[in-house]
Amino acid sequence: MIFTQSGKAPVNGIEIYYETYGVRKNPAILLIMGLDAQCVIYGENIINPLVEAGFYVIRFDNRDIGLSTWMNDTWHRSRPYSLEDMAKDSVELLDFLQIKQAHIIGVSMGGMIAQHIAIGFPKKVLSLTSIMSSGFTLNPTIASKFSHKLLFRIIPILIKRFYFKNKYSEHKVSVGSYVATYRLLRGKRFEFNEAYFREVFTESIERRKGQNPRARYQQFCAIVASGSRLTKLSQIKVPTLVIHGTDDPLVNPKHAELYAPLIPNSKLLMIEGMGHELPKDALAEILPEIIRHIS
Repeated sequence: MIFTQSGKAPVNGIEIYYETYGVRKNPAILLIMGLDAQCVIYGENIINPLVEAGFYVIRFDNRDIGLSTWMNDTWHRSRPYSLEDMAKDSVELLDFLQIKQAHIIGVSMGGMIAQHIAIGFPKKVLSLTSIMSSGFTLNPTIASKFSHKLLFRIIPILIKRFYFKNKYSEHKVSVGSYVATYRLLRGKRFEFNEAYFREVFTESIERRKGQNPRARYQQFCAIVASGSRLTKLSQIKVPTLVIHGTDDPLVNPKHAELYAPLIPNSKLLMIEGMGHELPKDALAEILPEIIRHIS
């Protein structure tokens, strides 16, 4: 990877750790990562093709994860930060780097943040790519069971009033546990590259020491606090590419089929047999589509 710069940017009252790759004068791409995930998951298998295609690539750790500010001391369930706050983090990072506009690419929760940027800060966005994401995570119409429909409706109320000790709010932070989690997120078509994920989480957890045990719960609360974007997606005017795997076990593919048509200038790309992941063989299909989209 053609690494050029790293540091911590003072944005939105916190510090965001960032890294840049490629030639500064080239069109910028901002890569936004998902729930409980550090920026290193955007590895050279993603960054190198984008740099080689003539782009200046920025990856960064969201608040509460990696080398960015952890919100543990100030966070409370009654006043969680929101995806709108995280979108502002991203935009102010671009301002700090003196980048007027960028192509925004987000994965999972990162796709939700990217949608908020395109809605709330349209002048900063050249294009939007939303991968394995949703316009409304707790949409009860997506659920097939009545019990799930009911649960989706009451989760926001419960979270604001109670703290639940469970595998999401208090989970084990180890390389093995994270590799096992990502194994569960795989689809049926692509082989799970255990060696790759073991190296990624060794970097994240043991070398960077950036895996905040409270990030998963606190970032999920941000998703819940932000609610639905479905009525606002029509405000997105930039070219938009929505990508989703047909075997995604975490974010139902129905989400993509529902929210993509609500964005006026959008294209939906369903990757057969892909789960909630970006395996190497899937990237061979996805990256050319992204590069074509943002070029």
